[in-house]
Amino acid sequence: MNLNVALDHEIAAVVKVVERRTIDFLHNELNLAVKEISRYLHNEQSVQLRDVTAIVGVGSRTGLYIAYSYDASLLRTMTARFAAELTIAPDEEALYMRETASEVVNIIVGNCTADLAQQGGMVTLSPPVLALGARTIQGRPKTAIAALTLVYPEGALDVVFVGPKLLFDDHLNYMEGAL
Repeated sequence: MNLNVALDHEIAAVVKVVERRTIDFLHNELNLAVKEISRYLHNEQSVQLRDVTAIVGVGSRTGLYIAYSYDASLLRTMTARFAAELTIAPDEEALYMRETASEVVNIIVGNCTADLAQQGGMVTLSPPVLALGARTIQGRPKTAIAALTLVYPEGALDVVFVGPKLLFDDHLNYMEGAL
């Protein structure tokens, strides 16, 4: 089995678990009901990320990065609900939004690692890295990129799966000549 076939199979398995866990968490913990789901396989095509993106590395045979890229209106709603018991000063709202973006991805993907480990072996998780500002993930011949877009009345969330990890840095910049 070549690297791209193995990677495509691994991404498909991870997407299924992450999709379920993400929808369940946002519904059960933040009272957000998904209205529309879109799935895309990009591979050699580029993917545009939103202004706030939390990225985690999931260790496995080939390794993946999972990026949660938030629409500002959805992230604002999530922050208000996630931190409902706190009083947030207007000048601290941006800080709490960034913290919410990282914490939510950490919780969801952390819970996914247990599901994935049951399917075969140890799965590690890196701490979230926050990327601010819209950016583009460049697809290349030896890469695999899949995206899941969850649309809520409050805004949209893109969950992007990028691999193999060794071809990208932790901000999803392609590293020429890594293989």
